[in-house]
Amino acid sequence: MTYQFHHITLCVSDLERSRRFYEGVLGLRVDQDFPGEKLRFRLGGTSTSLVLHPGLPGTPSGDRFTETRIGLDHIAIGVPAGEVARLADVLAANEVPNSGVKADSKGPAMIVFRDPDNIQWELF
Repeated sequence: MTYQFHHITLCVSDLERSRRFYEGVLGLRVDQDFPGEKLRFRLGGTSTSLVLHPGLPGTPSGDRFTETRIGLDHIAIGVPAGEVARLADVLAANEVPNSGVKADSKGPAMIVFRDPDNIQWELF
């Protein structure tokens, strides 16, 4: 049996702020929009989607992601060759703190950054 990711769903504290980040900064394209309820972005030319929706009832005000809890640590995705350097420039132009491009003999170039809810992303 072959498995592949269909979608990743993230709870966010502010749907519009997250939209500005994922669409405006990272350049992802919204392909499904239910205002105030959820946004879906298609990841490149794949069938994989990133889905964002507001926090569930009972989510503490001001809650932020931390990888120190059981569950998600970070999300890493592959991008076409040359995109890591371009995205580093985009993140810097939008004042998004990041690791800068890291490359060594053990693996491909990568950049690490966090979204508005502190979720860590790695692009390879």
